[in-house]
Amino acid sequence: MQNKQEWFDNKVAAVQKDIMSEVQLSADIVARIDTILKRKQMTQRELAHKMGKSEAVISRWTTGLPNLTIRSITAISTALGEPLIRITED
Repeated sequence: MQNKQEWFDNKVAAVQKDIMSEVQLSADIVARIDTILKRKQMTQRELAHKMGKSEAVISRWTTGLPNLTIRSITAISTALGEPLIRITED
């Protein structure tokens, strides 16, 4: 019988690579939003006000794994005054 960790590891290993990449990118964007908010000493409430959104929307975007659109990423970047995503050439 598997222990909980083995069970979890098996489930994670079974996730498709594209899904895992999507989850990782989403988590990275959420972490970047959090980093920028902290550096600017800005609250989620202030971000919501600046964007004309409810605090609940911002909370959903900054907790868990949101399904952000290019439009919402652009709006958040504009409100924070810096990009959330940088595209670089290798």
